[in-house]
Amino acid sequence: MSGLPSQSAEAGAPQDASAEDGSAQDPSAEDGSSQDDDGAEASPAPASEELLTEREIAQILLTESELPFTPDSHSTLTGLDFFEDQLGAAAEVYTESFGEGECAAAMDRINADLVGESPERGVVQEYQRELTDRTESLYVWMLGLQEPPNSGAVWDRVTEACAAAPLEGETDSVDFEPFEAHDFRGLELNMEVYDGESMVEVLGFSASVDYGRHLLMVSAANMDAETFDVIVERQADKLATFDHQLTD
Repeated sequence: MSGLPSQSAEAGAPQDASAEDGSAQDPSAEDGSSQDDDGAEASPAPASEELLTEREIAQILLTESELPFTPDSHSTLTGLDFFEDQLGAAAEVYTESFGEGECAAAMDRINADLVGESPERGVVQEYQRELTDRTESLYVWMLGLQEPPNSGAVWDRVTEACAAAPLEGETDSVDFEPFEAHDFRGLELNMEVYDGESMVEVLGFSASVDYGRHLLMVSAANMDAETFDVIVERQADKLATFDHQLTD
């Protein structure tokens, strides 16, 4: 079996995340979000460097009704368990599949570098849509940090390490392209993954934007590029609307 999970292999997306991670409370329930029972360019700085509340973060993140598709499942995670348990430690997904090269090591460090050592407050929206040939996964999350993040530097390091050297293993391969749109920066990953029976093509995206002391991330697997771009655009517009309201 491949070391690259086909549902969550992209950088910035959780590895084997489930609705049991984090609190079951949905801070965005009042604005129409639902919840599973199972649990480049800098953006404008907010008017205040104070941390947003979980409710304010939930107001920024895309809700189910704002997506360009209707998901089959939706989970909201609050608190820090998800970030500390799923993202906070450097993974070994890529080094296990492709060895100890510079690119594989950089890929395994993305989540840990973005989360940092002292995350303070966060909310995750997780969506899935079942299609005839695949399951689309979407993660939209925002994390409050002690200091303003510099996610662009993380993406620069990964791009420098990986763009000219696609990863090639015995069965799996990953090609990299920088992603930049609507003030978000990140990666587009084109993966060929052996699932134990056949080769599976997986398209993955991860993109982030810094907002004061907060990091906003959008990640997807098995999603086409046009849909992901629409999602990032809508998330950027919603963040700008919140920032405008905050400064009024």
